[in-house]
Amino acid sequence: MPPILLTPLIAMGFVVCWSSGFVGGRLAIEADTPVLALFAWRFLLAGLLVGLYWRLRRPGRLACRDVLREMAIGGLTMGGYLLGVILAIQLGVSAGVTALITALQPLLAAALAGPWLGERLAPRGWAGMAIATLGMLLYVADDIERGSGAPLWAYLLPLGSVVAVTLGSLLAVRWTTAMPISATLLFQLLAATAIFTLAALIAGGGVLAFPAADLPSVTAIGWLIVLSSLGGYGFFVASLRRLGVTLTSTLVYLTPAVTLLWAAAMFGERPGGQGIIGMGIAIAGVGLTIRSVDTSGPRRHDRGARPGPRTWSAGETPVAAHRAPCPEPPHCDSPAPRP
Repeated sequence: MPPILLTPLIAMGFVVCWSSGFVGGRLAIEADTPVLALFAWRFLLAGLLVGLYWRLRRPGRLACRDVLREMAIGGLTMGGYLLGVILAIQLGVSAGVTALITALQPLLAAALAGPWLGERLAPRGWAGMAIATLGMLLYVADDIERGSGAPLWAYLLPLGSVVAVTLGSLLAVRWTTAMPISATLLFQLLAATAIFTLAALIAGGGVLAFPAADLPSVTAIGWLIVLSSLGGYGFFVASLRRLGVTLTSTLVYLTPAVTLLWAAAMFGERPGGQGIIGMGIAIAGVGLTIRSVDTSGPRRHDRGARPGPRTWSAGETPVAAHRAPCPEPPHCDSPAPRP
């Protein structure tokens, strides 16, 4: 496919599929299967599909340290991140508000990237973070005033998700491994499976419920596996390779608006005028921050290895994102395209 067509398709696919996760969480809550158990089965089935693909590619031996590191990253960026999101939606926080709060993750990553990765945020960037936070607070206030029914502390759960995914992002940069993408996805999915299985067992009194054989449960699981797990993380990896980390993180800020469209069409969730203004302010603040981020790129400890699927650290150009060459097969599923 010509690059002029491939690049926008990857960008649009990433935004749509990443947004689908919040809608999938709402679908899971409305199914007869307990939501935590449904997510545990979702991650397990997605992991089996990825594992089968990885096995068919005749994989070589993997270092135990790399496996443990990818599982730790997956436990944070998939398990911890989505657990906070699902619990918040289950308690009544709207999908649009949850998406907007979690979309502030690159801003926290930019704040922590200085001491962790040597990336500095200019004063204009801090001003942008303040503006984006103000917009998020206006959106949340609109959700509360419109009677969402969620307790105030439930809005802290997506913030916990932001902390988890940011910590996983920074560890992914510091713990760069040479594992193939399929193997990285496999072990990250298995880590998320373990976290949600444990949460489901606690919530279910030691019993893990099987998915109900009804249409809502099957639809939710299929949606989450195809669109959110394989589509979302697949397009995420493709976007990192083709667009770089900074542009990929910028695309994430389109997900609240797309999630809002999903939620309005499927569930009738519509924000008030204050909520729309708040989202606009948040997007403006994000744009100001992204423009001020240092573009020298994160410091990698293993320059001979290409990172697998991970969340982003703001401040990396497409050139810096591809600076580390991909190892020879079987360490790569496919050669990384050059910008």
